[in-house]
Amino acid sequence: MAPDPARPARRSFLREHPSVLWVLLALTAFTTVVSILADGVGLGVISTSMVKVLGMTLCLCLLAVAMDVVWGYCGILSLGHFAFFGLGGYAIGMWLMYARTEILVRQSLASGVIPPTEREVAEGVAAQIFGVVGSSDLPALWSFAHSLPFQLAMVVIVPGLLALVFGWLAFRSRVTGVYLSILTQAMTLALSLYLFQNDSGLRGNNGLSGLQNIPGFLDTPQSIISIWFFWASAVALGLGYLLFAWVVSGKFGSVVRAIRDNEPRVRFLGYGVEGYKLFVFTLTAVVSGVAGALYYPQAGIINPAEIAPIASIY
Repeated sequence: MAPDPARPARRSFLREHPSVLWVLLALTAFTTVVSILADGVGLGVISTSMVKVLGMTLCLCLLAVAMDVVWGYCGILSLGHFAFFGLGGYAIGMWLMYARTEILVRQSLASGVIPPTEREVAEGVAAQIFGVVGSSDLPALWSFAHSLPFQLAMVVIVPGLLALVFGWLAFRSRVTGVYLSILTQAMTLALSLYLFQNDSGLRGNNGLSGLQNIPGFLDTPQSIISIWFFWASAVALGLGYLLFAWVVSGKFGSVVRAIRDNEPRVRFLGYGVEGYKLFVFTLTAVVSGVAGALYYPQAGIINPAEIAPIASIY
């Protein structure tokens, strides 16, 4: 079928938005240069610790892009997105700590004459992880901590579900402006105070540690692991930026910006303002969780102080 001359040819998204392409190319160039100069896989000019810092910076950039969308485009000044960031870190941190501890416990018990039972291994893991808070029992929260697919799903589901419930309650009540900001800050404070409790199931103020050690790769040098996470952070930033650029373009982006500029008028025109705001709030929370899941394995530790309200402010 011959193309309709009256209909303009459909161009790709990157052709219509060349600035997005330039950002992705700059990110690719930066990643390539760091890889060439990095210790372990390159010339060794950039140390392992600096590679981790650069990787964590990319994760914070992804969080900043999410904040730009929810605040800059939609007009929702959230002071709680670092809570979603931290929840993503806790979700993946549970698997990292459990799986690594399980390997060490199995190695320790393997020296015995009788092979250890799965119950003995589980008890040993629980004692190693929660002995610091005076407990030897594994909380129900950790029932699936041994499963990487499950914990990866939690990286997305937990921040997304919290944002969905909180956003639905707030937006349907038409809470806006500084009042919404205070509510998001209160949510973050409540979560932080809960995590500080030893009976929260997440080791209280001790948090989760040793996250830089990847189960199955305990003998792999940190110089190699750090560049893996740097690459993963760069890919996540590129995909996240591309996703948000696509979301805020076109009619959807126009409606979101109109909500930011004059919400009552957009509602008067018949648009479901609450649905648009809830979608943006939830999507940015999910991406923030992914950023946190990549950030804290590079930091090596996560504790409730990371989710304190001040973290979302600065």
